[in-house]
Amino acid sequence: MLHTMKTNIKIVILAAISFSLLLSCKKNFLDRYPLDNITDQNFWKTENDLKLYVNSFYPAYIVGFGSGNADATTQPFGVNVSTLVYEDLITDNAAPNTYSKVGTNEYIAYRSGGSGSGGWKFDGIKQLNFFLDNYKRANLPAIVANQYLGEVFFFKAWDYFDKVKLFGDVPWVEHALETNSPELFNARTPRAQVMDSIIMILDKAIAYLPVKGKEESNRLNKDMAQFLKSRIGLYEGTYRKYHSELGLDGTKFLKYAVEASEDLLPKYSLVQGDPNTVYNNLFATESYRGNPEVVLWREYSAALTYGAAFSRYFAQNQRHQFGATRSLVDEYLCSDGLSISTSPLFKGKGSIQTEMENRDPRLPQTVANFGTYNLKDKTIMGAENAPTPNIPGLNGNKCPTGYRVAKWFYNSPADWNRVTNGQQAAPVFRYAEILLNYAEAKYELGEISQSIIDQTINKLRNRVKMPALIVGQEPADPRLDGIYQTYMKGTIPVLLREIRRERRVEMAFENTRWDDLMRWKAGNLMSVPIEGIKFVQSQFPTVVVNRDIYLSAEGYILPYFKTLPAGRKFDETKAYLFPIPTEELILNKNLVQNPNW
Repeated sequence: MLHTMKTNIKIVILAAISFSLLLSCKKNFLDRYPLDNITDQNFWKTENDLKLYVNSFYPAYIVGFGSGNADATTQPFGVNVSTLVYEDLITDNAAPNTYSKVGTNEYIAYRSGGSGSGGWKFDGIKQLNFFLDNYKRANLPAIVANQYLGEVFFFKAWDYFDKVKLFGDVPWVEHALETNSPELFNARTPRAQVMDSIIMILDKAIAYLPVKGKEESNRLNKDMAQFLKSRIGLYEGTYRKYHSELGLDGTKFLKYAVEASEDLLPKYSLVQGDPNTVYNNLFATESYRGNPEVVLWREYSAALTYGAAFSRYFAQNQRHQFGATRSLVDEYLCSDGLSISTSPLFKGKGSIQTEMENRDPRLPQTVANFGTYNLKDKTIMGAENAPTPNIPGLNGNKCPTGYRVAKWFYNSPADWNRVTNGQQAAPVFRYAEILLNYAEAKYELGEISQSIIDQTINKLRNRVKMPALIVGQEPADPRLDGIYQTYMKGTIPVLLREIRRERRVEMAFENTRWDDLMRWKAGNLMSVPIEGIKFVQSQFPTVVVNRDIYLSAEGYILPYFKTLPAGRKFDETKAYLFPIPTEELILNKNLVQNPNW
């Protein structure tokens, strides 16, 4: 069932008001409503009522790093609430100390666990629909009410997009349902109809939201809705193309991605700076105000009187205790623009130090080399993780691959000591993604050109002084082509390979990799063996091979040698979608489980 709890108007409105205290430093966000007088009858009267209600959706959907302890686990992925950073842990980009069962053919459909088990959660949709059912009671001028209506449509489109990615067909619900609503027992709405409905309400959001600069501080604007449309368009357009079994044409969605991206392309730009630090610095700050690259971000500040326990625990590698994979590291080009398979500049994989030499500057700004990103305050718990990768066999929080992630590392003892009130800012929508979306959508539409590549891919490369990508002169990469041949049953066109490479490199640990693998129908890349650094005994004199760690024939650390000896296996017959929790199938006999679950 979509929801089994009767609507409690007072609780919903109280929640909205309490969340409103978290959203902005503007004084009117801190105005208190007379809580003892709240009823459904007297609430929907003023603009402030609409604002207070909609405020509750901001932290619910613009999650960033979460809030407070930020130690919740998200379903169905089973990772920390800071999915912006941690959702890559279920992909081939990363390896947590305890391996993820998502994508290993060990994930099971939840049988019970209450509302939201297994990700099948419609509470947010119900609350959004409750606004849509009631906002007109305020009898406000359309120009006033439509701003909040646009925000609700934005959040509803985002919520449903996430549901389609998880489950495919999902019930489309127009109104807030009660325990006796017959719609609770509806069958799932076909994917095509849901996606068309998402675009319809997202277009309304674009029409109703204010232009950038005219919105109140920390509220949505048109650009943010266009960004979401670009993301949705590329996802659905490519998903339909590569999942031909759906029988759906993705062309119109690819065009949506192009149109939305073209609206944003002239409005934003990439932050520039020292190519050896600019990329890493972008993710280690307490504010994105005035930043030309960040379209949407979540602020944590003393002015807002709240924060999140992110920077401290990320610096300690305490959440999940994870490391990047060799699969990711090997994909970075050398500084001459050639692959590690062909570049004369590549120094080999004899150690993490040698393989980091002469590489794309984003590699050592994403994955820490030995002796880099040292914690400034050695008294902080977890400081032993910093100077060298803290592999199994050493004290402290483990980095099971030896590739300790440096992206998102904010070297600020002051912020670590704030703990649950940490103020590191979370960039949720970043312009770099628009550049990548545009290049890929134009390629898939057969409209790619050197001019497009120069406007997109080469801007990203130029920021870190990497050679430009030249159409028709793409670098050879027998290593990567061999992986495609083995795990994807064939190679892909070289220009598309390089567009996808750029996306993986630029967006690593920004929660795009899982979606990319799913929409490309490339889940089998999850089956590539998970390896870490080349183990050099002299660098870890106390670590014992075949007791503390296990090595491949080439001497690379195998983090799951004992726990997952057969390696990760992606089941293409079912794993592109998640299962509907079995208790939902019992409650609603009109629901049909996804294939092969």
